[in-house]
Amino acid sequence: MASSARQPITKGTIGLFRQAHLERRCPNAVLARQKHSASSGPIVQEDSATRSDTATRSEPSRGSQRSIAVGTSATFPLLSSPSRYTQLFKDFNGSPSLFFRRTIVTNHNFNTNKVVTKLENNGYLRGQAEGIMRAIKGLLGQHTNKIRKNMLTSGDLENESYLFKAALTELRTELQILRKNDAAALAIKSEIISREIDSLNQKLREDIANLKNDIAIDMNSRKSDVREEQKALEIRIQSMSNHYMAQLGDMRTKMEAAKWEATRKGMVAIFISATFVLLTSRILMSSKDEKVPDDYIDPYVNHSNAQNNSDGMVPDTFVPLLPLKALVASQVRYLNLHEYQSKQLMAKHNVNVQRFAIAETVEQAENAARGLKAKEIVIKAQIHAGGRGKGEFSSGLKSGVHLTKDPAKVPGLVSQMLGYKLKTKQTSEDGVLVNKVMLAEALDIAKETYFAILMDRDSGGPVMVGSPDGGVDIEQVAATHPDHIFKVTGGNEQHSSAIYVNGCLALTVVDIETGPTEKQTLDMAMKLGFQGKAVADASEQMQNLYELFMDVDATQVEINPFGLTPQNQVVCFDAKISFDDNAAFKHPELQVMRDTTEENPREVEAEDCGLNYVGMEGNIGCLVNGAGLALATMDIIKLHGASPANFLDVGGGVTTTQVRQAFKILTDDKNVKTILVNIFGGIASCLTIAEGMVTALTEGPKIKVPIVVRLQGNQVQEAKEYLRKSGLPLTLRDDLDEAAIASVQLASA
Repeated sequence: MASSARQPITKGTIGLFRQAHLERRCPNAVLARQKHSASSGPIVQEDSATRSDTATRSEPSRGSQRSIAVGTSATFPLLSSPSRYTQLFKDFNGSPSLFFRRTIVTNHNFNTNKVVTKLENNGYLRGQAEGIMRAIKGLLGQHTNKIRKNMLTSGDLENESYLFKAALTELRTELQILRKNDAAALAIKSEIISREIDSLNQKLREDIANLKNDIAIDMNSRKSDVREEQKALEIRIQSMSNHYMAQLGDMRTKMEAAKWEATRKGMVAIFISATFVLLTSRILMSSKDEKVPDDYIDPYVNHSNAQNNSDGMVPDTFVPLLPLKALVASQVRYLNLHEYQSKQLMAKHNVNVQRFAIAETVEQAENAARGLKAKEIVIKAQIHAGGRGKGEFSSGLKSGVHLTKDPAKVPGLVSQMLGYKLKTKQTSEDGVLVNKVMLAEALDIAKETYFAILMDRDSGGPVMVGSPDGGVDIEQVAATHPDHIFKVTGGNEQHSSAIYVNGCLALTVVDIETGPTEKQTLDMAMKLGFQGKAVADASEQMQNLYELFMDVDATQVEINPFGLTPQNQVVCFDAKISFDDNAAFKHPELQVMRDTTEENPREVEAEDCGLNYVGMEGNIGCLVNGAGLALATMDIIKLHGASPANFLDVGGGVTTTQVRQAFKILTDDKNVKTILVNIFGGIASCLTIAEGMVTALTEGPKIKVPIVVRLQGNQVQEAKEYLRKSGLPLTLRDDLDEAAIASVQLASA
């Protein structure tokens, strides 16, 4: 019964299954192993007692024969093929219990027969020898079993290795599958991340572009604010400067008044001397039968009716004075505006003007032409001179006013205007450099008239002048059709024919307190030929122009043409506004509009230095203190057959620095051949002038023209001595007439 009981699966069972598996996988290797085991020797059979003690799985050494014992001493060879494995199960009737009760008998090197025989030979009985042999064998079996329990056999290692390799194979397969899956998932994630990165990059670029635009807008806004602040600051500085200049002027006036009493007696004596000199000059002229220069006038004699002597002698009533041109030049108005600046002012005072833009480069002109979106564009050179339409550029382009319907032609025209000089009948022979052009919407003109508001010095107030002949030179109209020019004088209108003398207008003033009434402007509009609704519109525009005239302290507001469009709209097509420089301190916002590039650079420099300078066309430079003495000096020069090159009044409070600057301005004029210095020492002593002269002649650029000096008055002896010690080549004269004669002779040498 015990032999038929089920036994647990042992390591031998696992080895058997492994052996069967190997037979299926590698049958040739198993056959080779069996042959090797068969050649190693016979199998030692053990009795049942011994098998019961050793009924455990034993691992044979390499090359040993294996057998399977199932409850008896019967042995079975190892299975070498799957068919034999199947037959084995059939022999046991498919009973697993018989199969698992097998005991693997292993051949080892302990020969029990030899041990028993040797013990018997040594005197032991058969039973004793067998007992000793069994004891030895039992001990060996126990030790062997202990060793087997504590040690792994090669079969175990092979089993573990096989299982490990199988697990590794499965793990490798799983890892490959996982790697592929992970790679696919990673590729998908990479694609998603790449798309997200592209989206983020696009968004980042858009954000950067928006940020740049915002920054550019902010910068432009900030620049505009800074410009406005700077402009406001400049206006404020100019206002403060004007205020301080006014205060300084008041202080100077008080100082002059305080010193006047001390110098009054000397002035009276000098006045008597000057009167004596003039009377002497007249007597000398009468005695020498000297002829009158053609460009002299006598304001005390009516030359239009007077007849000269047949020999061309001057009447006894002739008093030599400056030519009319010199008198006009001494009243220069420094602040003149360009046409576009005048239109900006008119637009602020509700005066109808064209849409326009200003350009300083060809690119700006091209952009402005596109921005106007006008059917026709008019391009006008911006200079402080009239007659632009009949002018000529140094580039060869004819006319300073051009019309075009094609914006593409604008750059070509503007490129021949900017940077070139425009010569008109009101400019010098060299012309005026054009730095800006105005592009305006060209409107059709159904009617052209002339309208102007002028400040008349003789009448002491403003007048309005109009003519139905507009768009042409008003001087030409005055010469050919004086009856076409009307004036408004205190509520009455008259034809100019009654007040024209030698082609010059003589105008009277409108009531400066009330200005022109609505009736006066309506009458002027009808005189100009406006009809219907246009009469009221023209009258309103005249009222607005008069408000502009008074608000900005202008000396002239000239509109030519003052026109009417086919749509019956009154428009000021062209404008010229001039201002009184004496009111400049009241309008600092206008001073920033001043374009000094259009003015005489010497006059601008003199103004900056506090000197009163007006350039003329003569060849004798004059440096005088006092406007009256300066005019008398210019008269004396003209009397002796020469012409003054300038009017220069250094003033009563002149300093050494101003004298040095005055000499620089005089020598910058290439027409100056001689310099005449005529100083009456009063507030400014003669010594101050002398020191300034020496400083200018020794420290500044070398002056190559001769200098004639006439000094009288305060510290005259000290000044003369100072000039003599300087060693400078100066011609000193005590008498003004002698000084003038010497200047004329040196200039003509």
